[in-house]
Amino acid sequence: MRIKLKQDKDAILRILKSDDIAKKLKVLDRLDGVDEKDTIKILIKMLDDKSWCMREKAAHKLADYGPRISGRLQRLLKKGYWYTRASACLALGQIADLRSVDAIVTTLLKDENPTVIKEASNALLNLARKKPEKFAARLADMELHTSKLRTVMFVIERADIELYDKIRTQLIDEREV
Repeated sequence: MRIKLKQDKDAILRILKSDDIAKKLKVLDRLDGVDEKDTIKILIKMLDDKSWCMREKAAHKLADYGPRISGRLQRLLKKGYWYTRASACLALGQIADLRSVDAIVTTLLKDENPTVIKEASNALLNLARKKPEKFAARLADMELHTSKLRTVMFVIERADIELYDKIRTQLIDEREV
């Protein structure tokens, strides 16, 4: 089955609104033949799905599009259901675009949902692991209040003490300059 979004758009939208996970998975698996712009729209819509399985698969597929969709995912962190924000964090963590640090840190510090906080923490760790020096420089540029910076650093320390030491040293060096 090859999806022709122009012809099948209404049918696809009905499937996405339904509770039939099997049909949704078929749509998700067959998006390769769809125009990229439309595919991204469908995948972002799937981040609102009630099924964590669907949201997770959509987030992984969105990550394949890389930094060019980071802005759209960052906007999702400011609105919507908790599970949409958590899925957006998952995708942003996999993309590991340093321009997302501010939005992810803000989500980590302000969101009250434990799942969103967990996914924001994981996203920050992925970013920090990929480019520790640039991550530290980005944190320094944010000029976070000490208590907020401690919260961010605690997330890193708890997961990876060596990474924590590297970023902490870099932050100290950044502040001395």
